[in-house]
Amino acid sequence: MNKNRFLQVLRWELLLSKRHLVTIGLVFLGLVVIPQLLVLIIKNGSDSTFTTGKIAFGFLLAYFVLCGATIFSSLRSRQQRINNFTLPASNKEKFIARYLVLVVAMPIAAMIGFLGGDLLQHLLTMVFGSHAQWAVSSAADSVAHASFSGNVFFVNGQDYIFNGTAALLMALVTEHACFLFFGSIFHKHPLVMALLSWMALGILLLCAVAVGGHIASEFLDSGYTITLYDYWWEALIFAFSIALTIFCYWFAYRRYTRLQVINNQWINK
Repeated sequence: MNKNRFLQVLRWELLLSKRHLVTIGLVFLGLVVIPQLLVLIIKNGSDSTFTTGKIAFGFLLAYFVLCGATIFSSLRSRQQRINNFTLPASNKEKFIARYLVLVVAMPIAAMIGFLGGDLLQHLLTMVFGSHAQWAVSSAADSVAHASFSGNVFFVNGQDYIFNGTAALLMALVTEHACFLFFGSIFHKHPLVMALLSWMALGILLLCAVAVGGHIASEFLDSGYTITLYDYWWEALIFAFSIALTIFCYWFAYRRYTRLQVINNQWINK
C-alpha cells in the first residue's frame, strides 16, 4: 500500500464526507447546549449536563454499532461508483480510507462538537448566574462504569484478561461487524434494512433458544443428565464472536473491492 496515494484517497473521502462531519458535530453540540439553555430559561438554577453527558455517550456507542451499515453509502449511484473507480488508488486503499472516515473521523467530529457544546453551555450557565457543571464529567463516568459484572472467560479457574469490560467491547465490535455485513448486502436504505435484518435474526435466535430449551427439558424429563460447564459456553461464544467478526470484515472488503458500475438490482438496491 502506497502511503502518499492512500493519504490522497483519505483526503478525498474526507472532502466527500465534510457535510456529514459538520452535521454530526453540530448534532452533538446541540445535544449539550439546547437542553441546558432550555432548563436555564424555564427553571433557573437547573442542570441537564448529567443527563446529556450520558445520552451523548449512548449515542456515540449506537453510532459505532450502526455506522458499518453505511459503508457503501457513497457508492449508491452509478456516477459515484465511476468517480470512485477513477481514483488513482487500489481497492484496498479505498476501502480502508472509507472505513476510517466512518469509524474514526465521524466520532472525532462528534467528540469535538460535544466538547465545544460543553464549553458553550458552561459559559452560558455562568452568564445566567447558576452553578456550572461539565457534561464531559458525566460522559466520563458512563465510560468508567460501562462494563458487565463478572468475568466471561475462564480456563482451569484462571481469570484471563477477557473480563466484563472486554466482553462489552467485543460485543460492540461484533455487532458493528454484523451491520458492516448487512451494509455490504443492502445498498439502498442500508440502515433500515440492516435494522430489520438484525431484528429478524434476533427473533430467529429467540425461537432457536426456545426450541433448544424445550428439547433439553424433554431429555431431562426422560431421566437423562446434561452437564454443562460455564467456560465451555464462554469459550464457544468467544470463538464464535471472533470468527463472525472476521467473516463480516472479509465479506465487506470482498464486496467493496468487487463492486461494479452496474450491479445486481435484487441485492444492491
